[in-house]
Amino acid sequence: MSDTVPDWSSLAAKPGVAARTGSSRTLPVPAGSFDYIVVGGGSAGCVVAGRLAQLTDARVLLLEAGGGDDLAELRSPQRWADALATRACRTYRTEPQPGTAGRVHDWPRGRVIGGSSAVNALIYARGDRRDFDAWGEAGCSGWDYASVLPDFRALEDFDGGADAWRGSGGPQAVARARPGTRHPAAQAFEAAAVSLGLPSNPDINRERLDGVGWADFTIRDGCRHTAAQAFLGPALVRPNLTVLTDAPALDLVIEHGRCRGVRYLHGGRPAEVRAEAEVILACGAVESPRLLMLSGIGPAAELQALGLPVAVDAPEVGRNLQDHLFVAGLVFRAPAPLPESNYNRSEIYVWWPSHAGLPAPDMLIHHHVRPFALADTGIAPEDGHTILPGLARPRSMGSIRLTAADPAAPLRIDPAYLSDEADMATLLAAAELCRAIAAEPAFRAMGAEAHPGPQVRGPQALRRFIAEAVHTFFHPTSTCRMGVDRGAVVDPELRVRGIAGLRVADASVMPSITAANTNAPCLLIGWRCAAMIAGEAVRAQA
Repeated sequence: MSDTVPDWSSLAAKPGVAARTGSSRTLPVPAGSFDYIVVGGGSAGCVVAGRLAQLTDARVLLLEAGGGDDLAELRSPQRWADALATRACRTYRTEPQPGTAGRVHDWPRGRVIGGSSAVNALIYARGDRRDFDAWGEAGCSGWDYASVLPDFRALEDFDGGADAWRGSGGPQAVARARPGTRHPAAQAFEAAAVSLGLPSNPDINRERLDGVGWADFTIRDGCRHTAAQAFLGPALVRPNLTVLTDAPALDLVIEHGRCRGVRYLHGGRPAEVRAEAEVILACGAVESPRLLMLSGIGPAAELQALGLPVAVDAPEVGRNLQDHLFVAGLVFRAPAPLPESNYNRSEIYVWWPSHAGLPAPDMLIHHHVRPFALADTGIAPEDGHTILPGLARPRSMGSIRLTAADPAAPLRIDPAYLSDEADMATLLAAAELCRAIAAEPAFRAMGAEAHPGPQVRGPQALRRFIAEAVHTFFHPTSTCRMGVDRGAVVDPELRVRGIAGLRVADASVMPSITAANTNAPCLLIGWRCAAMIAGEAVRAQA
């Protein structure tokens, strides 16, 4: 049996990487064992596998549930929303949410080589300095801002050049929305926000997010640059890296308190592969807790009720779920048709505290150069653009639970959106700030509010509108929380508590969600995981 990976030419992103244009690469189903098995070829998993193969001579296997990245929708920054409707995505559905007018929310996640980095909105935003300092203060040594900054600089290739904060020459391309290429409606938004008194932030990827700033994107030469292109591409020339697509994991092989391998499907048939050193889960905040629980690592009573044997009673697996929200949206009727964005249609952002005294911004507002409104909240004008109030630091926490001892069974995903009143208060403040920006002369010239319209005024009307129109940013995190307390799922070295030879490296390990988009922190987590493992391997050989 073999696995044909369609058109890996997109991975030939740098000189020296073998080009495979116009052909497929056939990989045999792996037999025997590897030193390291990485489960999940998404943002973090591509980094872990690629870096381990480059930093060591260890035999590395990457298992990815999805297929190749040979889809036109995955290339164009403007077509990222189209990518969500392709085979490159798997869409989960939440439980009905009381806080959002009883609505069920769709959660598309990347199921393709490159994972969600191949289907997301391409924003590269590290987060605020205080995000990482909070991780460090919670006991996660080595995860404070001063410690992670060198890694962020090392992994990026920023088109603005290197300085004390930014890096160039790294694997991940990062491009700035540059003057002369910025959308006129986004420029009007910036001018209005600054005239209102918000400070201009010249670089959102320095230590602070506060203010109004232009986005950075994972773009190279006008096309999306995925984690697979950035981190797997250069490593594929190494003989010690094997990538197997269309290989969803079923569960982990746990023997006498140690993870010994992975059971997975390939071609519809079950298979098993062994790890001599470690297994690293990088399946994301939805699938990593599922795989742990299916393997007997999770809340004991829940696992026993489903007939699963308990390897480790870990009550917080699948808990502490956090996600960013935005309201879709305050739509403005443009006085004339607007041009297309040169980027992802969301070029300009505001991070700002909802009230005085907050140590960091809790509002995340962005402008979209097209009308963006949920179908059941009103019809947006064809020639329109949108300001979207958002939530950067959610207080509400939800959970992911199994419904059966079957890897194919649906999960019970309950993000508990707006269950904490503080989140609604923040969104109300964000909506009011959006309208204040829109009232400035620079933005008024771009048209009047068409949706939800001037009739939706006052706290009660806005609350109803928010509940009916709030939407996920697709940033679930923290379901396998890192920490040093007894409830933490992984320690600061990302090792699963209670099981040897097993780590988790993805958004699920974040102790708390960062205040910005989560792809860049996932790259960081993968980068640091690979460095930890490689360092341990070197010390063991010394």
